Order: sequence, then C-alpha cells, then structure tokens
Amino acid sequence: MKIGIFTDSWVPNVNGVVISIINEVQSLRDKHEFAIFAPKLRQSIPFQIEGIPIYEFPSVPFPPYPGYNVAFPSLGLSKILHKEKFDLIHCHSPFSLGYFATLTARKFYDIPLLNTYHTHLVEYSAHLVGGFYADKITAILEEAVWLYIRWFYKYSDVIVTPSKTLQYDLRKHGVKPPVYSLPNMISKVFLTNTKDTQDDIDLQDGIRKEYGIKPSAKIIIYCGRVSYEKKLEVLLEAYKSIHGSYSDSFLLIVGDGPHLKTYQNLAVELKLKNCAFTGFISHTKLPAVYRMADFMVTPSDTETQGLTVLEAMSQGLPVVGVSGGGVVDYISHQQNGLLSPPGEVSGFASSMKKLLEEPDTTKNYSYNAIKTANKFSSKGYTSLLEKAFRLARTLHAQKD
Repeated sequence: MKIGIFTDSWVPNVNGVVISIINEVQSLRDKHEFAIFAPKLRQSIPFQIEGIPIYEFPSVPFPPYPGYNVAFPSLGLSKILHKEKFDLIHCHSPFSLGYFATLTARKFYDIPLLNTYHTHLVEYSAHLVGGFYADKITAILEEAVWLYIRWFYKYSDVIVTPSKTLQYDLRKHGVKPPVYSLPNMISKVFLTNTKDTQDDIDLQDGIRKEYGIKPSAKIIIYCGRVSYEKKLEVLLEAYKSIHGSYSDSFLLIVGDGPHLKTYQNLAVELKLKNCAFTGFISHTKLPAVYRMADFMVTPSDTETQGLTVLEAMSQGLPVVGVSGGGVVDYISHQQNGLLSPPGEVSGFASSMKKLLEEPDTTKNYSYNAIKTANKFSSKGYTSLLEKAFRLARTLHAQKD
C-alpha cells in the first residue's frame, strides 16, 4: 500500500506527533511505501529517513504557539500527488497541511482518509489564549472548538486517537466517523537498552556536574514540552511546599518549549533550590537521563496519551500524575504510580512525598511500570495501525 502522511508538526520539533510519524514509517516501511508532507522549518541539517520522500513546503511561524508553523503548499503539490498515486492518506493534523490532506483524499483523488487525533484541541485552544488562566476561559471556547472538530473530521473514513479517554470524548461530542483507540508505540531506543554504557555514564555525570546534583540526591524528573498546557506551575508550587522537608531531593525539568523562560522566572520567584531546567535533550539520550531519576512527575491533564510517561516507565520510573487526560489509561493508582486531582497542588505534593519517603513502595511501582511500558512495543502498534488502514479502505469503498 502507498500511503501519504500529512503533518503540520515536523523536525526539528520533537513532540508526540513527530515521534509517532517516525515510528509509523520506520516500523512499516518493509510492508508499505510512504511519503511525508510537512512544513519546511529552519534546521542546520535537513532531516531524512532513508528511502522515504519528504516533501517540505514553505511555512511561517504560528505566533500564538511558538515552535509551530503554518505551511502553504505550492502549485507543485498537485504534480507530486499525481506522481505518487497514493492508496491512502494518513493525516496527523487538523490545520494547514491537514486541510490539504482532506482535499487530496476527498476532492482531488477520492481515496481513503485516516485521521489521527493527537491533540485535544478543546484544552489546548484555551491555553493558547489564556496561559495560566486557561481554565477560566475553556467553557467560553469549548463549543466553538467542538464545532470545528466535528466539521474537520467528518470527512474521515476512520479516526484513531491515542487513548480511550479521547475516543470517548470524540464520540460523546458527536464526531460521526468511526473512532478507535490506538496508543502510540514507544520508540525502540527505550526498549532495547536498559543498562548504562560509558557514554550514558558520561552524560549523567555531565548533568550532575552542570547543575550541582549530589550523588546522593533523589532526582524527580519532568520530561516534555515546557508550555502552559503542561501546568508546570502546579509542579513548581508542589515542589516548593515539600523541598524544605526533603533537602536531598532535586527537581530536573527536561525539555524545551515556548514558555520555558516563563517557568524559569516562576522558579526564581518561588525561590526554588535544587531545581534546574536542562532545555532540549536529544531523544536518543533520554533513556539514560530517565535512569538518573527516582520517579517522574507530570501535572498535565491535557495529554492525549503522554508518551513521555510510558518512556519513563520503560526505564523503571513510577509516575506521579493527575486524574485527567490520556495518562489515566496508563498510570494505575498505587500500582505503577500515583494520581491526584488536576490542578491540586497539595495532592500532587502528597504524591511526591510518598515516593520520597517510601523506597519499598517506589521499588514495587518501578517493577509494575516496566511491565506497563512493555505493552507498547512496535508489534502491537503496527498490527492495530494496519488494521486501521484496511478498515479505512473498506469503509471508503462502501461509500462509492
């Protein structure tokens, strides 16, 4: 099968959408042909996947959300589509290039359209406008965003989403095409190496030296995009409330994002000690960084799946999260981690305290975390994705 992938998120941004596309192509390239359509972004070395055509189109920054661009397909797109003769379009975005994916499938060539709903637009739209105060304006934007979602996705033959929570939400709000849950796989780098090489040890030692992390420190790690929808203010305030009692703890925030400076300033305002922001760290180096830590934390309730949660679990880290968003499908309370109510600083702090105080509990959760992560290897993911491909083609043929 020849499959055209359309995305508005692309390298050098490294997020769940980009990672899932790369995993899809690399896992199925022996069975199917792929071509990728993406915005052209500034990067010192053009990103390539051997043997996979990547068509990049001029783009401009999207001011409300730094790091994302709006692409403008050129007139050459029609020639490319005519040459490639796709059997199926797989769309990973509901915006610029996603719109052209729909036109390609529905108006130009009448071919099956599979959509992956990665980002819960209702939650993210509020954060684009409201920042720290997003919760207060979500209700105002909610119905308008749902109208857009229903309009955009009605042209799909099949929709897949990374969590059962989102699958239920889309169905509940009247999205008409069939919606299925298809959790993204973990990159192979997280499942093939669980021991530190000398390079890993050198990386870990370098991080400890740079940020003054003592060898005896209990490291709490957050890994992911640094932006308002992640609600890192909850994490920082929770850590502030417990750090005085756990002076041997260290909060390591790994990742880059549009609001990195805002959260760095908040940490200064809170007078946090033993806290550092590393900025971006290469995806291939993250397993070693996770293995430095005692447990992971994620205060976000807007995750569609939360791949970093599963990545951390693959390295034996229990996860402190909140009972909202897609992470509830994978964090089992008091089994592989702990859950507290979204936005509740005291509850989040209590969960961290428990893992700092009870090493035996942390060890038990660690064992269960590895078992959870191992369910998300490539074999199960590719099998379900191919099933979605076939279903999209079958349902599309029935419409003719």
